[in-house]
Amino acid sequence: MRAKSNINNGEVMKQLTVKEKWLKQVRIELENYTFIPDVQWYNLKKRIRCVKVNKNEYFIKSGDTPDKMAFIIQGIFRIFYLTESGNDNTLVFRNENKFLSAYSSFLEKIKSKYSFQALEDSILMYVTFEDYVELLSEHVCWQVITTKYSQMLFIEKEKRETEFLCDSALTRYNNFIRNFPNLANRIPKHYIA
Repeated sequence: MRAKSNINNGEVMKQLTVKEKWLKQVRIELENYTFIPDVQWYNLKKRIRCVKVNKNEYFIKSGDTPDKMAFIIQGIFRIFYLTESGNDNTLVFRNENKFLSAYSSFLEKIKSKYSFQALEDSILMYVTFEDYVELLSEHVCWQVITTKYSQMLFIEKEKRETEFLCDSALTRYNNFIRNFPNLANRIPKHYIA
């Protein structure tokens, strides 16, 4: 690990040296979307950065304009928003081998309405917005990955909206415990409820 720290979104996040096993983890997940030619993989590898986010720190805070798209190597994040009355409502959790971004804010370069808080010490690999745009112009594989990722986000959003409209809080809690038993003991219960 380098001694250098990076100030991002008001938090101190320590830059880490990218490890080959983490790169392999990213490639496996990306290739679930589509095949990535070796030259394109090299183009991504040279752009990837790695950072540690300590427990309770933020990757993105509400009001920040996100400039990074990340992949979770280790840890878990809670994505939440604040209501006008000051209550915080958890939207979703993200853990290992998932992407992490305020995607629409990232694409539109506008302030995020959501905060992304680490619930454990976490390691993220990320690319900047500029690198993301460059990759998209280099090869169709990145466009396919982006399309499939966007579709996944849309389906997830639609399911979540249906649950909020149709299911009670108890039903949503029980569904979460049933669908994500490996996360239930890693997340404080008051966030799940």
